[in-house]
Amino acid sequence: MISFLEEIKILIDQGGPVLWFMMILCVFLYTILASTWWGLLSLNHKIRHFEHSLNRIPNATLLRDEIELFELDQLAWVRRRLPVLSVLIALAPLCGLLGTVAGMLNTFAGMGSQSTINPLDSISSGISQALITTQAGLLMAIPAAFLFALLKSRFEAACGSLDQCATRRLAFVALNPHS
Repeated sequence: MISFLEEIKILIDQGGPVLWFMMILCVFLYTILASTWWGLLSLNHKIRHFEHSLNRIPNATLLRDEIELFELDQLAWVRRRLPVLSVLIALAPLCGLLGTVAGMLNTFAGMGSQSTINPLDSISSGISQALITTQAGLLMAIPAAFLFALLKSRFEAACGSLDQCATRRLAFVALNPHS
């Protein structure tokens, strides 16, 4: 009976060099995704504290400046990561497609080769590489796309919360200029 680790080693060997690249991409993608989630959780906490600090600013001009500074300092960090994540997520199935093409090339090379003793081994190896990398690309991209959509939705909610809080405070300062 083959152990789980031996099966994974066989799978990786069958996937070829494209699968190695895809595994590195997967680690990179999910590391950035996780750190961005963590940053977003921290951002929500900072927005609540920022909302309380706005109550101490009586001047509308200073208030606008503080809000803009907060957005530049805190929101920009997550906002810069969103396009990177969307590119990495789109790259995963494309790498799977590259592995599919490489596997099919190996398959056709095995079909056309007269020198190999058993061309079926070469053909089946190429088909295996093609299917493994296609599956790996989809397994990487589908959960990441779902998590990215949730992340983006939560980020937009955090931006909306900040805008709402800033608008309320600016309206209060405008209606009560001497408070």
